[in-house]
Order: sequence, then C-alpha cells, then structure tokens
Amino acid sequence: MQLQVSEIKESGAELEIEESASHFSALADLEQGGVCTFLSPVVVTLNVHKISGMVEIQGRIATEVEIPCKRCLAPTQRNINASFHQTYVDELPQVSGDDGEELELSAAEMGLELFTEGCIDITEEIQQQVLLLLPDHPLCDEQCKGLCLECGVNLNSAQCNCADAKVSINFAVLKDFKVEK
Repeated sequence: MQLQVSEIKESGAELEIEESASHFSALADLEQGGVCTFLSPVVVTLNVHKISGMVEIQGRIATEVEIPCKRCLAPTQRNINASFHQTYVDELPQVSGDDGEELELSAAEMGLELFTEGCIDITEEIQQQVLLLLPDHPLCDEQCKGLCLECGVNLNSAQCNCADAKVSINFAVLKDFKVEK
C-alpha cells in the first residue's frame, strides 16, 4: 500500500483500506505459525496531510483476532481497535543544540520516518501497529485456572487427581534432602 506524496492535496486526503491479514507478511507468519487467526480483515482509516515538507498520517486500525488463552489454550476473541500517528519526511531537518552546534539525530530519535522517491509505503506501519496491539498475555477469563502441569486436563472444566500428588516445584530439590546427625 503506497501513497504518492504528489497526489496528496493541500486539503489533505482521507483513505480507507481493507486488506486480509495475509497481505501483511508478519501477520501471515503469525497465522501460519498457529499463534493467532484473524477473523476479519484489517481495516485502516487514514487522514493524510502535507505540512511544510512533512506528511502527517493519523489513522485508525480495526480487526478481530482469535488467539489462544495463555493458561488453558482455549480460543479467545479480541477486537483490536486503536488509533496511531506517524510523520514522514523525505529528508531529515537540521537540528542545533543549545550551543548552536548542529546535532546528528536519527529519524527514529526525531519521531520521524523517511520516505524516498515521493512514495510512502504504509504497509510496514500498519503491520507494526497491529503487532503492537496484539495482546501479549491473552486470557479467556481473569480467573482461568489453566492446564494441569502433570496430566494436561483443563482445570476450568474438570478436576484431576494429580493435585494430591503435587509437590511445590520451589522445594522439589529438597525432596530427597537428608540431614546427617
């Protein structure tokens, strides 16, 4: 998905993009690896403005994802809906320190992204935003009991007999410890 800077009018532009997750390489890798499943396309609404050589993009991303609970592996659905802001420039501005000496700052340090040849590829930005919005520790329920470490039964729906034989793993090393008299 590329934006031609020359086609952005003075009044700005509004765009709506709808793509499947397979269009984005990192999101497709997540699906193929079984990490999650995208239940709906990635919908992106963009407001684009040119301001004195810079291109400001304000956007909103929405999609729905199914991801396994980190405790019991039950599929959980999450709506992802958030806004983002990014500024693009074709060359970095000159920055001077307090003493008037020119400072060398990277685009990232300035909070800017560089574009070349009058074209902004927003595919990577959209992909990064979705990755940042994915829950890192999704739970089906805050009180999820997870799986039994011994037999693997889902403790939310059944009880196992392993609980009686369990020893705290914190003190498992001491199980065979004997003190000489």
